Amino acid sequence: MLKEVQEAKVGGRTRRVYVRPFAWGLKNPSHMEWTPDGRLLVSEHTAGTVRDISKGGDASEAKPLAYNLQGPAAIRPTEDGKVLVVETWGGAIADIAGGGDATKLPKLTENLKGPYTLAVLNPGKKGETLFVSESSSSFMTQITRLSLGDHEREPKAFILDIPARHGEPGLTPPESWPDKWEKYAAAGCVKNWIDDAAGRGFFYLAVGSLGQIFRINPDELPEKITYSELVAHPNALVAWGLHRLGGMRFHPSSGLLFAVQPEMGEVIAVDPAQPGNYHFQPPVVRGLRMPTCVRFSQDSEKMYVCSSADGVVWEVEGFLT
Repeated sequence: MLKEVQEAKVGGRTRRVYVRPFAWGLKNPSHMEWTPDGRLLVSEHTAGTVRDISKGGDASEAKPLAYNLQGPAAIRPTEDGKVLVVETWGGAIADIAGGGDATKLPKLTENLKGPYTLAVLNPGKKGETLFVSESSSSFMTQITRLSLGDHEREPKAFILDIPARHGEPGLTPPESWPDKWEKYAAAGCVKNWIDDAAGRGFFYLAVGSLGQIFRINPDELPEKITYSELVAHPNALVAWGLHRLGGMRFHPSSGLLFAVQPEMGEVIAVDPAQPGNYHFQPPVVRGLRMPTCVRFSQDSEKMYVCSSADGVVWEVEGFLT
């Protein structure tokens, strides 16, 4: 398979980055995640399926791990063997570890409002907590806290009134489209995304519509906080001036946070240890069609990027050498 060679500036150095298709034939791939047994799973958001793409290649004929999901988005394996998948249109978090028809699989919780991304803090320990992004209204989102331990699993609002905008028609169910939806078609993917920073006791929050990334340590914040209060909190904001943001992932060996800018077709690197304006930061990867999610190989040497518009997961090499 041919590779495209690009030049990128990462960590202050210019590098030759190699980009090639890894898996293709997917329907609106939106989120990826590795399982502990080495499977790379991908959500096909509009197809309602989750597939195993570990071997790469044409995934169109591969049997899905789970199907009949309602807008599958974030995937998160847990220490006790669950494989959690957010059902955006179903307002639920399902456990698909058993595979098959999702309507027959157990739900961790239901009655959420447009849930999309997940982060888990203190995995496998007392006080294990799940955070999920919800759409509290057409123009506001929130981060909700859900205990995974022995405590009551009642969702509790954590970060309130986060600005958002309408998602693209085709990424939301038709009955939710507003009148004259065409005027919103250029709004792009502006959900808020969260990443749990490799289980380090905090998570990153991307406010997609405003091009901002925050470091969220629940121990340093009130039990409930608004977006406006978060902006004023010292040391919370680590990057701003970005274009609209999609998914992101912390790279443990480099200490960098890699985030996609869907409408720009780019992946950008942010150093959370050096907060600043990243408006003029050159991309690490460019030329993709609506990238939505980024993950790394298990040895952290390769990057995988979902391209939702063309149904491809791209493999990127050389971004660290």
